Amino acid sequence: MAVATTKAGPYYSSGQIKFSDLRRDFRAQQRKTTSGGSETFSTDTAAIKASDLRRNVSTTSTNPIVPDALENNNISSSTNWKVSQFRNSIKYYYITQSGTNTNFDMDNLAWNGNLARNINKFLFIDGTCGSTSTSSSAAEFAATAYNLTIDVYGDIFGAGGRGGGTSGAPAISGESGGNALSVSSSGGNNVVVFVRSTARIYGGGGGGEKGANGSGGSSGTCTSPECIHQYCAGSPNNSCMGCGGNFQYTRRPGCCKSTMRGGCVESVYQSICRSTQSSSTPSGGAGGNGGNGVGYTQSRSDGIGGGAGSCPSCPDGWSLSGGNCSGSGETGGNGGDWGDAGGNTGNSGSGGNAGRAISGSNYSVSGTINGSTIQGLYNP
Repeated sequence: MAVATTKAGPYYSSGQIKFSDLRRDFRAQQRKTTSGGSETFSTDTAAIKASDLRRNVSTTSTNPIVPDALENNNISSSTNWKVSQFRNSIKYYYITQSGTNTNFDMDNLAWNGNLARNINKFLFIDGTCGSTSTSSSAAEFAATAYNLTIDVYGDIFGAGGRGGGTSGAPAISGESGGNALSVSSSGGNNVVVFVRSTARIYGGGGGGEKGANGSGGSSGTCTSPECIHQYCAGSPNNSCMGCGGNFQYTRRPGCCKSTMRGGCVESVYQSICRSTQSSSTPSGGAGGNGGNGVGYTQSRSDGIGGGAGSCPSCPDGWSLSGGNCSGSGETGGNGGDWGDAGGNTGNSGSGGNAGRAISGSNYSVSGTINGSTIQGLYNP
């Protein structure tokens, strides 16, 4: 993280102050357009009066000749104006961000109390601002400001949303992507986001929705192997004798008891016993998790394939009749690219919303606006 403050000034720390100097430095001077550049001066030979050089304290003035700033407090805004009051005065105020910042707090910088004054202020974003949390913007401004330009040359990347069903994400819906730049200036005026051709202001992609579970199958009937029990017709134990289940009788030739002469006193019978029960009821395969949306330090991913369905089953050695297998789970929705929502599935939720490139209120956007510089919604 590197943040540097510079000013157009301070001027006239010593020596004589001429009206021609004041005309050049306050009416003809134009702000620098890069952090490493210099101010320029228009050709201005018209007369300038003391009344033109009063400190302008109106917050509705977007281009004051002599701006209101803490450094300019000595300059009269009405009566008793003197040239000597311009000692150490300034025209513009600059702050430059370079390097890498996470969740860059733009209003908590060395503005020297000038945010609520009408001096034209410029914040150059030359480096990279990022966020790893979808609840926090990569760069945020939330204060009352007048005549503030956020001049973006570098990168501002929102966090990507996680796929539905993944760790930390909702159970079904994809997580929404995070915003890149947030600007809110309640009561302020002339707050501008100026987008340079090299800028990348990208909202995080939304996470994909978790896939729906597969359709459920139906159970069948399980039938046990035969269990045969023999008994005499006159025996009191004419049952399956521990085989269990339903049984039926069939006559089998033979004698249970014989007479001395070899004749049958009682015939032999047998029970053919079988047990039946319902098979397992197969549940549908689990839906696959949604893919992650792209974001600062997070790559975009496709949704995961769903789990396989299952079929009705019986205990070992038992036979199955009827029933249907369940369906496989649905593949999860794909994660969204920069500024895109996550993919939907047939589940009951939705893919995560895309993060905004610029969010907030009371700001305007200008400069080079195309698919290379901005990904996601950006107007207030």
